Amino acid sequence: MRAVCIGECMVELRDAGDGLYGRGFAGDAYNTAVYLKRSAPQAQVSFLTATGQGSLSAAMRAAWAEHGVEDDLAFALPGAEPGLYMIELDAVGDRTFHYWRSVSPARDWLKALVRAGGAARLAGADLVFLSGISLAILSSEDRAEAAALIASLQGRVGRIAFDTNVRASLWNGADEARAAMAPFFQVADIVRASRDDAAWLFGARTPSEQVAALRAAGVAELALTCDADGCVVATDEKTLALPAPSTAVRDTSGAGDSFNGGYLAARLAGKPPEAAAQAGLDVASRVVTWRGAICPIDISHPRSM
Repeated sequence: MRAVCIGECMVELRDAGDGLYGRGFAGDAYNTAVYLKRSAPQAQVSFLTATGQGSLSAAMRAAWAEHGVEDDLAFALPGAEPGLYMIELDAVGDRTFHYWRSVSPARDWLKALVRAGGAARLAGADLVFLSGISLAILSSEDRAEAAALIASLQGRVGRIAFDTNVRASLWNGADEARAAMAPFFQVADIVRASRDDAAWLFGARTPSEQVAALRAAGVAELALTCDADGCVVATDEKTLALPAPSTAVRDTSGAGDSFNGGYLAARLAGKPPEAAAQAGLDVASRVVTWRGAICPIDISHPRSM
């Protein structure tokens, strides 16, 4: 089984207490790759991105290897340095991000892929995954080219998956973001959106309105995550709401990404959407008990699983 996750990995600075910060490496599509690998250890999981060639980029790649994520599609650009972000948490674990990513080499992931062979490098994969952030960091011209490239993979890969994962500061408003994501709603086999994403993109306030808006946009299989209220799964056959496991939330940074990893691994293993959603909720409920997007494996996937 081969999966390719496309996007950005950055240097993460997370609160370690007493005014100190710990360094890690994280980013939504990369986090999904880590949790997908943990949920499907037999899978070959590659991370498609662009990095620099310096010591910080080397440390980043070494961290990927420790998590079993392969860098065969991570293109090294001379003179580049990775982006950085810092997480601030409130009393209930909700986070605020501060970014320094304007020259992040990941913004050129599409150009680097095209130079290296384009869609042919992805053909035959069982899964190709990317997110709204994977698109937002591209230029508008590259977004259109990315949409065409991903559309060309239909019939050449097993499944295409897309996560809306909105960062409003990366878009010039909801109209731009919705237009950029529209082709992916049409071609993706699986879409995850948070209820906050759906509210921002479509102005829909309730889960039922949000499901309706995304399905009307062309989404075939939808997992709408609703924080402590769990998840709504919607397909042509049915719509089902699942409760979230009770948990002590410390940091929601990796919640959606870890849900993706559990959900996608279950779908690749042949499980139905509702079982996949439960797997995603189970993983996410453990990840949010840890500070930082990537928790130790014994937290996200205890040996008893």
